[in-house]
Amino acid sequence: MPVDPTALTALGERIGAQAWPGFLVLLAVLTAGAGLAAWGFEHLRRRHAAQPEPGTYLLFGGLAIGLVTVLGLARVFAEVAEGLGNGRPMGLLDETISEAVGAHTPLAVREVFLRLTHLGDPWFMGSICVLVAVLLWLRGHRGFAVGWLAASVGNAGLNHVLKHIFERARPIHENGFALVSGFSFPSGHSSGSMVLYGMLGYLGLRMLPPRWRVPSVMAATAVVITVACSRIFVRAHFPTDVLAGLCSGGAWLAICIASIEYARHHRRTR
Repeated sequence: MPVDPTALTALGERIGAQAWPGFLVLLAVLTAGAGLAAWGFEHLRRRHAAQPEPGTYLLFGGLAIGLVTVLGLARVFAEVAEGLGNGRPMGLLDETISEAVGAHTPLAVREVFLRLTHLGDPWFMGSICVLVAVLLWLRGHRGFAVGWLAASVGNAGLNHVLKHIFERARPIHENGFALVSGFSFPSGHSSGSMVLYGMLGYLGLRMLPPRWRVPSVMAATAVVITVACSRIFVRAHFPTDVLAGLCSGGAWLAICIASIEYARHHRRTR
């Protein structure tokens, strides 16, 4: 069934015009939801005995299987990318939203996002990755240190592969608000922040004192959503780039956490 370009353009303009207040609502809802989920996890966790460090061999086995699975999901991304070309429905909607965001978002708000988006810069996340890995290793959490490094490094490699598969150009804008290079789909800041800050939230649940566990998950969620949405507000990415980055990063994060938990459970049962 053919899609009316006029209707798509009107929809994109409405979404872009309401992007800033919509972000605040999304941030509040998802952060509260993450806090509720973390509280539920804590409630269930008190009924079970503590589990040991994850075993390295089982951990890497789970990660290897997960990596193959995520690469297989690239086929799904390929189907999505079919609709992102010039003049195609999703591509037209993407471009309209991006232009409307640039036209309707106050300059002061975009300047705030331009600063917050650096929380997802490779150099910043790389520094956090090294620092946390060293702290975990020195405190004797070597299984978690290995899982942490595997999650961060694996996602960086996965995103690099996906970008070079699709080779999508970034949004074009003349105001020079954000100068970025490289391919656009999926967003590396979105996937990277999902994995890095998501893993921090997971480690917080496992290692922080009880009163800090739920807040750590809520803070991690808020940072992920803010960094991801900032890429749209500074017009470094189209909305579908960000969505794809969150999906690929979320899939890899889930695989990493599941692999760590399986390795811990297996060691406990042995």
